Amino acid sequence: MQANLSEHTLVRDNRARARPSEIDWELFHDPHGRPTTPVRVLLDTGIEGDPRVLHAQIPDNFEVGLHWHPYDTVYIITKGDMTIGDEGRYQVGDVRWVHAGHVYGPEVAGEQGVEFFLVSLGGAVGLNWEDLAAVPEALTRRLGVGPGWGRINLDDVPWQDFDDPAGRPTQPVQLLCNDDPYLLRTRFAPDYSAGEHWHDYDTLYFITQGSMRFGDEGWFEPGDVRWVRGGYSYGPEEPGPEGVEFLLLSCGGPVALHWSDLEPPPKGAV
Repeated sequence: MQANLSEHTLVRDNRARARPSEIDWELFHDPHGRPTTPVRVLLDTGIEGDPRVLHAQIPDNFEVGLHWHPYDTVYIITKGDMTIGDEGRYQVGDVRWVHAGHVYGPEVAGEQGVEFFLVSLGGAVGLNWEDLAAVPEALTRRLGVGPGWGRINLDDVPWQDFDDPAGRPTQPVQLLCNDDPYLLRTRFAPDYSAGEHWHDYDTLYFITQGSMRFGDEGWFEPGDVRWVRGGYSYGPEEPGPEGVEFLLLSCGGPVALHWSDLEPPPKGAV
């Protein structure tokens, strides 16, 4: 698979890993020449339909004007804080999602600036300024009468058991959003291991605490991002001695867990 990525983002066999701290910052390109802010490109396979992931940085008090994106977008705040229009203030622990075509802003970084993961679900992160580009009718129809965006703070969601139809042991989860996007947080105890399995949809992992090894892919640490294409089997997942905690984003539908020894993966192993 070909990809336009940093040498520190490894893409192979329908999976990828990225370590933001090893990737250089670059200015986000705006074809209209308006001022933009630094980003790290973590995932961009160049294939339409694949998710894109940026690590974005907005300096203190910088303002990004009204705009919209061509694909559903997810924000995971990792440092500092920002205010987005009448949505209010976002800080570490907050997750935000916005539907394609929804106009929002301005985004104003706080006194310490802000950093966040920016995930585009389906294609390139297109920055369309509200005063220069009208939202296509198809996206306007999809938005309907809903607010077009949502938010959650990790501390506001209770932990619950993850239901496995096969009855195998699982670990607790927080269901952060279970309807477009599909996002949860989970934690693995040090003595838990998840055998080979697969998911229906492309899945993104954001490691927040501890560490975990994915089969022959090596160890992932806090801040690392992993992507695997839907329908491909991988594993086992083995947490480090302190356990692991991570966000899991399913790109297109609910997070469904299929054990490879019970349901052969439709596309084989990664």
